[in-house]
Amino acid sequence: MTEDNNLKAAVDKVAETISPTINPIINPDGGPVDKQVLIRATEYDRQRWREAADKGGETLSGWIRSALTAESTRILDCAHPSELIRVYPWSKTCTLCGKRLS
Repeated sequence: MTEDNNLKAAVDKVAETISPTINPIINPDGGPVDKQVLIRATEYDRQRWREAADKGGETLSGWIRSALTAESTRILDCAHPSELIRVYPWSKTCTLCGKRLS
């Protein structure tokens, strides 16, 4: 029992002197980035993604997150000029792509 207490005290003392290596990431909307997505990739793809992330000065996970966010925005959000948006009392709709904006 005393050995466990000594070990715990020693670990606690060391933990006080080091800082965590992974900082919580906060999205621009203020929410924490705390959900995980598992993907499978070939070693070749993974290495290329890592090289691209390194060239951009990002972590691999940050680079993947940025790429997927940009692609989902492109697919899901209407980027057409505001003059193509028709406003109805019940909704706003893009006349070019037909996307209902609200």
